[in-house]
Amino acid sequence: MLDRDQAAIAATLLHGPDHLPDGLFAGDEAAVLRGLRVHATTIFHARLVALEESFPRTRELLGDAEFNRLSRLFVEDGGASGRSLTDIGDGFAERLTNRDAADLARAEWLWLQSYHAAEAPALQLADLAGLDEATLLDRPTRCHPAARCLALDSNIAPLLDPALPPEARTLLFVRPGADVRIVAIDASVAAVLADAEEILPLGNLIAGLDEAHPDGGAAIAALIDAGAFEKV
Repeated sequence: MLDRDQAAIAATLLHGPDHLPDGLFAGDEAAVLRGLRVHATTIFHARLVALEESFPRTRELLGDAEFNRLSRLFVEDGGASGRSLTDIGDGFAERLTNRDAADLARAEWLWLQSYHAAEAPALQLADLAGLDEATLLDRPTRCHPAARCLALDSNIAPLLDPALPPEARTLLFVRPGADVRIVAIDASVAAVLADAEEILPLGNLIAGLDEAHPDGGAAIAALIDAGAFEKV
């Protein structure tokens, strides 16, 4: 019953009063419509605020007025329909025609996904200390749930972290502890990380990197040090 009523309210807010079932609210039609308008305005404002909080750097890059205009278009065009406030930014970056802003919004969205990802202990280099070569290469490995990779089309990396080089074109988002870290990586490293969505022996990842990277072992060590893998 509650789900049905909520669906009816959502349909009314999205498509108009003709979708409001008779008897859902007490009072005459004018009073009900006034209440729905207030409710719709409140939801609309909450969605705009959620977008501002999800993309603070993109907002700063575009300026308040332009960001607000684009946010309103996104909400009015149904881009936020059916989404919770925490998920409202999904797809917002794809609506941006400014290349720098689109890249920055995609990066901020992945930062949030990394931040809210499932908890899991990160594999550390200390966990590998003392292992013989065979045991090391057979060590089960899998990407950390918070690890995300992003290919950039512009020089926005320093806007996320001033320590990142402007020429960085592939970013890795990790959260080995409480804080999200952003690391510049090679595209070949990102491809190997994609293979590690399922558990694989560490040796397989090193071999995969060796084909496209001058030193696969060192690259894997750098990923472990960054917190890119889950301790399994």
